[in-house]
Amino acid sequence: FTGSKTEYNVIGEITGRSIPDDVVVIGGHLDSWDLGTGAIDDGAGVAITMAAGALIGDLKQAPKRTIRVIAFANEEQGLLGGYAYAEAMKAAVANHQIGAESDFGAGKIYALQAGVSATTWPVIEQIGQVLAPLGIALDKAGGGPGPDIGPMAKNGVPWAELAQDGIDYFDYHHTANDTLDKINAKDLDQQVAAYAVLAYLAAETD
Repeated sequence: FTGSKTEYNVIGEITGRSIPDDVVVIGGHLDSWDLGTGAIDDGAGVAITMAAGALIGDLKQAPKRTIRVIAFANEEQGLLGGYAYAEAMKAAVANHQIGAESDFGAGKIYALQAGVSATTWPVIEQIGQVLAPLGIALDKAGGGPGPDIGPMAKNGVPWAELAQDGIDYFDYHHTANDTLDKINAKDLDQQVAAYAVLAYLAAETD
């Protein structure tokens, strides 16, 4: 340990066309343990959510609400980027429609889970119907907000989780084997599609 340093969350957004102050957040985290390259934890998560944002950004018309893609800093050393964002946005909690992060490797997504109010569940169910052809089932019982969305969730921000197949995640997690060759490009395609659907529909819903 050599003391504290200043790091930054990296944030990009697509401004909503009609309700720009309302925000949907997706993201991953920038840092990794230095034994490997951080491809699985969490290069994949950053790439997935950035690519999903890029797909939405390429549309001719932006969704109603703003979509914010965050590459959180310093997750590995105490979630400091997640806590900093949550603190900075305390006054705008009500404007955050939902948050979701990709931080469990690069395996295929198999379920949509959410922490939302009962009145919002019909919207999650509609999103689930669109995700179903990707092999993603709706799960009303499980899930959690994830590490960097967690501080926001404590402040009251609803969360969604696109649960991934992590059967081999801990074979590589925080080891020298966390390298790009462990990632299947077709699995990434499925995940990018899923995050694009989740973010766009959450930002577009009435």
